[in-house]
Amino acid sequence: MNDLLISILNLVLIFGLAIVLLVLFKKRTRFEVYNDLIVARDFAYPANIPNYAIKSISLIEKLPKVLMRSNGYGGLKTWKGIFRIAGGKRAVLYVEDHFKGPVIKIDTVRENVYINFKDKEQTQQLYDEMAKNVKILDEKELVDCKFVATMRSWAIAAVFIVVTMLVLLIPVMLL
Repeated sequence: MNDLLISILNLVLIFGLAIVLLVLFKKRTRFEVYNDLIVARDFAYPANIPNYAIKSISLIEKLPKVLMRSNGYGGLKTWKGIFRIAGGKRAVLYVEDHFKGPVIKIDTVRENVYINFKDKEQTQQLYDEMAKNVKILDEKELVDCKFVATMRSWAIAAVFIVVTMLVLLIPVMLL
């Protein structure tokens, strides 16, 4: 009976940790727009997108076909993180509803960033703010740089794995 209780406790702890991480990953990304920088405040995929890496900002009707998730979260409608899109190009997605448009497309030297919200008006407002405030530089002034912090997502996955292993191994060590 004691082994059964420990097994149930392990499952509850692992399931609880998974739920907590799911809620944190699904939390809405907040964006701040400056004339030389777009800041994505996100739990797992924060980004500072400088204007010297931005080729253009546009509003498109729908998201390009997503081929593969490289390092990200793909829920029912929400996609967040690093993905491969049609044409094999790497893209960073902050997408709350991939079935609906419009979608903000930020074309950078390294990759594209796609943003949309469930509410079309919010997507339009963020695009208007970006179009009005972000200074787009000439092609010769652009710099190739990495702006998405993916190490945080890898660290979160590592912590989840370590905690899961500890929860599973503690009963064995107690015997």
